[in-house]
Amino acid sequence: MSDPPLVELRLADVGEGLAEAEIVEWLVRPGDAVAADQPIVVVMTDKASVELPAPVAGTVRECAGEPGTVIPTGSVLARIEPSIRAAAPHDAAPQAAPSTRRRATELGVDLRAVRGSGPGGRVLAEDVEGHATARGTTPAPASAPADEIVPLRGLRRQTARAVAEAWRTVPQIAEFRDVDATALVRARNDARSQRAAGGPPFTYLPFFVRATAQALLANPSFNASIDLERDTIARRSGCSIGIAVAVGDALIVPVLRDAASLGLDALAGELDRLTARARDGRLRPDELAGASVTITNVGSYGTEFGVPIVRRGESAIVAFGRIRDAVTAVDGAPVVRAMLPLTVSADHRLNDGRALAAFAAAVADRCREPAPPLR
Repeated sequence: MSDPPLVELRLADVGEGLAEAEIVEWLVRPGDAVAADQPIVVVMTDKASVELPAPVAGTVRECAGEPGTVIPTGSVLARIEPSIRAAAPHDAAPQAAPSTRRRATELGVDLRAVRGSGPGGRVLAEDVEGHATARGTTPAPASAPADEIVPLRGLRRQTARAVAEAWRTVPQIAEFRDVDATALVRARNDARSQRAAGGPPFTYLPFFVRATAQALLANPSFNASIDLERDTIARRSGCSIGIAVAVGDALIVPVLRDAASLGLDALAGELDRLTARARDGRLRPDELAGASVTITNVGSYGTEFGVPIVRRGESAIVAFGRIRDAVTAVDGAPVVRAMLPLTVSADHRLNDGRALAAFAAAVADRCREPAPPLR
C-alpha cells in the first residue's frame, strides 16, 4: 500500500486584505506527532499574532520557513502525513537564517552547495562568504557601517508596513478642535467615584468612544469605507470602532462592536477586555476587522495635537489629546478651563472638508456636553 499523500497547511487570509505574514515561532518540529486542530505555528500579520492549527492528525514532515521569514498568502507552511510512521528520506533545504539566505542571494551562492558549520549543520553567513571566496568571488560588504543593525520584525514591522501603505494609498485631510472639557472632567470623576473598588480605573476613553459612536450615527458617510478597485462605497449599519492599543513599540487595533448601543459601564468593561487581550496576544481575527473609524488616545502619552494616519479600509481616525488648563473666552471674557485637543483625519476620497467639519464638530459637541448616566 502506498503512503498517503501529505496534507499541506497553507497560509490562509486570517485578516482583512492579508497579503503576507511573518513566521514568529514553530510549536512543532519535523517528526512530531500532532492532533487535528493542534496549534503548530505562530504567524504575525499586520494586525496580531495568530496560531495556525494542524489540518489533520498525523506526523509533521516539513516546516517551511525559519522564524522571521515573511511568506505570502497561499504559501505552504507545513506538510503533514496523515498517519504516524517513520519519516521518509527527503531532500530538505539546508538550515539557514533569513539574513544568511539573503547574503547567499547577493553573492550568487547555492546554499545546497555550502557545508554548514553551525549547530546541526546550520549554514552561517561566514560559511556562505567562505564558499564564495573559495570559488573566486570576493564578498562585498554586507552593509554600510553602523553601530547596530536590528532586524525589523514582529509587530513593529507589521505596523511600519501598514502605516506606509495607508500613507501611500489614502489621501488625507485633517480637522483640529480645542474643546472645553469642563463637563467631561466632571462626568469622568463622577463615573470613577461610582465604579466598584478594586476594578480598573475609569478613564476618559469610554466617553471618547461614546462621543465618536454618536457622531458616526449623526454622520453616516463616515460609517463607511471606499473601494476604488470596485468603484463602491460600503456603508455599515452597525457602529464598530477600532481602539489603538500600544503593545511594546507597536500598535494593535482591536475593534469594539455595537459601540453606540453600550452605556459607559459596558463600554469600560469591553475596553478593558479588548485591551488585555491585545497586550496578551490573544485577539481573534474577527476582533481585528470591520471598524469604520479608529480612536487613538494620544493624551495618555502627554501629546496634545498630532495628525494621525487613517487606516486602510476606514473613513477616519480620531485623536484625543492631553486635557490641560488653558485660557479661553467665555461670554467675551478670558477664563481658565480644562481643554481637550481633538484631531480628526479623514479619507478625502470618501468625505470632503465640509463633511469632515460636521463630523469633527459632532465629536467635539458630545465631548463638551457628555450625557452623564451610567448603565
